Amino acid sequence: MTITLDTDSLRYIAALEKVSGARVVDCICEEDKITYVIQNGQLGAAIGKAGANVKKLTTALGKKIHLVELDSDPLKFTANLIGGEIRVNEMNLKEIPAPEQPIKKIIIETNTRNRGTIVGKGGKNIEMIKNLLKRHHGIDDVIVR
Repeated sequence: MTITLDTDSLRYIAALEKVSGARVVDCICEEDKITYVIQNGQLGAAIGKAGANVKKLTTALGKKIHLVELDSDPLKFTANLIGGEIRVNEMNLKEIPAPEQPIKKIIIETNTRNRGTIVGKGGKNIEMIKNLLKRHHGIDDVIVR
């Protein structure tokens, strides 16, 4: 799947790669936050010792920085996107037969409190999760129950 990046995204990717030396695969820019997708195995280098790279970029760019490690398994990548501090009861990948190609959905089961955190204010978090899963794994939808 081809990912098209705008000029701002390319600039933000170059900034993190220059500071950390880690390979950045993708980036989504929001008003107050930048989410970077880091090559598998390079998350530590991207973060830096005691979070030095994240702190430096946060100051330089004036935005919160969220780093996520890419994984070839869509469920593991989803867990990385959600974050380790959010407890998920169950996560499944469902493929629904369709005439052209199957529709792929990830279903996340969690409690009410964590559901709100995963979805985010105004649905911002879940939109970012859906966008990255579509770009990297061809997932059509994410449902949080």
